[in-house]
Amino acid sequence: MINWDDAKVVLAIARGGTFAAAARGLAMDETTVARRLARLERALEVEVFQAYDGRRIPTSRGAGLIAQAERLEAEALRLEHLAGDSLEEAVGCVRIAATEMIARHILAPRIRALQAAHPKVTLRFLTGHENVSFARWETDLAVRLARPERGDLLVRKLADIRFAVFQASADPKARGPAASRQWLTYQEDLAHLPEARFVAGKLDGAEPLLRSNDLDALTRAVAGGAGVACLPIFVAELASRGGADGLSIVPEEKDLNLSREAWLLMRPDQREVQSVRAVADWIIDAFREVQAGLAGQA
Repeated sequence: MINWDDAKVVLAIARGGTFAAAARGLAMDETTVARRLARLERALEVEVFQAYDGRRIPTSRGAGLIAQAERLEAEALRLEHLAGDSLEEAVGCVRIAATEMIARHILAPRIRALQAAHPKVTLRFLTGHENVSFARWETDLAVRLARPERGDLLVRKLADIRFAVFQASADPKARGPAASRQWLTYQEDLAHLPEARFVAGKLDGAEPLLRSNDLDALTRAVAGGAGVACLPIFVAELASRGGADGLSIVPEEKDLNLSREAWLLMRPDQREVQSVRAVADWIIDAFREVQAGLAGQA
């Protein structure tokens, strides 16, 4: 077993990958981080991390300790929520599980509004395509691009996110049919997504020029003239306004009827926690602000 102080060090190294990154996150020096870890490893007779290519990689037994540390963190946050809920204002850290697209393009630009309304609330974004667990207290809120089929959760639809096939407007090949150009798409682990299935149908077994789980990388590749991709209209238009060479919808695919739903998820027992409720309301407002753009109507 490890205590909460040791758990914070273990988690900081696991998430930062180096002693330097962990030290920055913990507001201590690298020597102290290394000494704290060495003391823990001696006490437990366990090697938690191995050095590999300049980074600290968890060992198999270390992974078990990291999981234990995450459970301690979840319990600490739960107690923090309970303590903060007894105050007259929202206080505490709220974790939001969301895709990078949502965190980067919808939520992050609007953090200032949350800060102004609730200065004692802090956030932690948990980005990625893997679903975190509410049952294990891994997150407080989640924004997912599909309604959950099961689970005792409160759900609220936030928006419809429309997709289209985009090309680089300045690309000389843009006047030709999309079928004659290279397709860019998502990694195989995302093959179940509607946009990935659409592109797979176009490829008909052929290999795309690029696969990536990074939506911004796909968008930039399209803007650079590498090929065509099925992208959220909202993200493609933001890229064009942000100085990209310009993206336009492929004419023969302009009637593509493909969209995904964004849903806000919350545990029922978190509904009365002031900080979580404040952040949930902020997320709803953020989506309301960009609703027309998400639907491709901007």
